[in-house]
Amino acid sequence: MRKLLLLVTCLLATLAGPAAAQPAGGDDDAAFLGAGGDTEPGPTGDPAEPDGALAGGGPADSGDAGFLQGGGEGQPLIAPPEEDPELALVEDPTKSYYLVGLRTHALFVPDFLIQAFGLEHFDTVYGWALGPEFTYRRNGLDIIASVWWGSYPVDTWTREDGDPISETEIIKSTLGLVWITAEFISGYEFEPWVSLVYGGGFGIGIKTGEVTRDEAFQDSAGGWVACDDDSDPRDPDDFCEAGGNYGPIPEKADGIWPVYPMITGKIGARFKPLRNLVITPEFGIGMPELFTLGLRVNYMF
Repeated sequence: MRKLLLLVTCLLATLAGPAAAQPAGGDDDAAFLGAGGDTEPGPTGDPAEPDGALAGGGPADSGDAGFLQGGGEGQPLIAPPEEDPELALVEDPTKSYYLVGLRTHALFVPDFLIQAFGLEHFDTVYGWALGPEFTYRRNGLDIIASVWWGSYPVDTWTREDGDPISETEIIKSTLGLVWITAEFISGYEFEPWVSLVYGGGFGIGIKTGEVTRDEAFQDSAGGWVACDDDSDPRDPDDFCEAGGNYGPIPEKADGIWPVYPMITGKIGARFKPLRNLVITPEFGIGMPELFTLGLRVNYMF
C-alpha cells in the first residue's frame, strides 16, 4: 500500500512540474494574445517587425518607397517620359544661325529651246557647277552668299534656218563662268526636320574659256567634221571655204561677253536630320542657265 501511494505521488509531481515552471500571465501568453512583444507573429506567422516598421520608417516600407521613387533596387513603377528627339531640331525664331557648306548642281538647256532662236540644229547643252556658300538664317529666312564655278561644254553642228547645207558649222565650247551670287530663300515648315523652301536670287559671272566656230563638211558616215582649211582633202563636196576656220569667237560678239548677269528662282525641300546638318535638294529656273537640279549641304551653328 505504501508503495502504491509513493508511485501516485511521483506521478502527480511529474504532471504538475511544467505548469509550475511558467507563471500565469507570462510573456509567451501575452505575446500570443497580441500584447505587442518582440516575437509577436505577423499576418503570415513570421515574427512581427518592430513598431517603427509599421509606422512607415523602417525596413518594411523602404523597398516600396524606393520602388515608387526610382531609388530602390527595382525599377520605377511609372517611368518618366522620354524627351522628344525632334525638340533638339526646333529653331528659335528670335535667334540668328549661321551655315557654311557646299553647293552643286547640274544644268541643261534643251535643244528645242536653242533652236527656237532661228537655228536648224543644236544639241542640248549639259553642264555642272560647284562652290562654297555661306548662309545667315533668322526666323526661317536664309540669305545666302556664294562664289562658284560653272562649266558649259558644247560640241555640236549647227546652221541657221534657211541656210544651204554648205553653211553648216561646228561649235565647240570650253566656256566656264565664275559666279558671285546672292539668294533669298524662305519656306514652310511641316516638321522641325522637313520644310518646303522657295525663293530666288541674282548675280554676275566672269567668263573663262572660249567658244570656237569652224566651217564643216559631211563625211561618208553622214556626220559633220570641222574643216582644217579651205583645201581639206577629206571634204568631197568642197564645203570648206577660205577663211572658214574662224577660231575663237571674240568677246562682245554673238552673245560671248566678258561678264554675264544672272537671275534665278528656286523651289526645293529642306531636310535637317541632325541638329547641325542641313541638306537641301532644289530645282531652279532662270537665265542664263535655264534649268538646274541642285543640292546644298551645310553645317549649321
